[in-house]
Amino acid sequence: MPEEDYIVPIGEGIIRRPGKDVTIVANLLMLYRALAAAETLAGKGIEAEVIDPRTLVPLDKDLILIRCARPAAW
Repeated sequence: MPEEDYIVPIGEGIIRRPGKDVTIVANLLMLYRALAAAETLAGKGIEAEVIDPRTLVPLDKDLILIRCARPAAW
C-alpha cells in the first residue's frame, strides 16, 4: 500500500503481470490467486498475463478484449 494518497481511476484496468501465452482476468481475492497461478505456470514455461480490471462497473472492456483477442505466441 503506498504511503502517499493516490486515486484509482474508475473504469481503467491494469496489467499486473505481463505474459504472452495466456491472459487471466481477475480482481479482489481472485487477483492474488491468479498471480500465484501465473507463477506456477511460469515454472512450466507458460507466460501468463494477469489483468486487474480494478472496477467492475464500469468495466474496462477495451483492455480485456484487446488483450484476450491477441494471438498466442505459440
